[in-house]
Amino acid sequence: MSCRKKSRRAADSLDFHLTHLDKTGRLHYFYHSPSSDLPIRDVLGEQGAGRKTEPYLERNAENYCCCCWQPNVEAFLKSSQKYLFLFTRCARKEGKHKDKRYIVGYIRKERCIDRGGFWAVAGKTKVYSFDDAFPLRKLSHATNARHVRSVLTKRQTRRVLDSFKGKRNKLTACLEELSGLKEKLRRRERECR
Repeated sequence: MSCRKKSRRAADSLDFHLTHLDKTGRLHYFYHSPSSDLPIRDVLGEQGAGRKTEPYLERNAENYCCCCWQPNVEAFLKSSQKYLFLFTRCARKEGKHKDKRYIVGYIRKERCIDRGGFWAVAGKTKVYSFDDAFPLRKLSHATNARHVRSVLTKRQTRRVLDSFKGKRNKLTACLEELSGLKEKLRRRERECR
């Protein structure tokens, strides 16, 4: 789960747009960990799609460890959009949020990172609990994440950001939970089979 660190400002690379950003956003999907009440990635691979490394909250980044949905990340970096909104389907087996889709936070575009063949976006990151998250159905009634329009208008962006006002950023709690799940994974991999 370690990642190489090779970064540089890429304002002159591939026409990436990092300044004078509009107050608009783009949606970006990730797999939620069924083992957590917090909106974190599926570190243990419990959903059958492999162990997930993104969003890499440890570095306030998306696409940091692996090339995941690169066309969406590159389109975001080339755009004047300011926010990469992270959304997921709550994969908990029980509870009022089960199987519902939410925008759970965002990464504010501040820099891009060359990861040796693919690009990551990084910046100030905020993550909110499922109780405080923005229900995706308020923006789209599409039942499949792939059918959700990824680019948000200024009005939609403002609506999502306004919903987070006064809510508590859970990034620190998410990082602690990720650390615990990664340790659980390491212990499981060390066990004899």
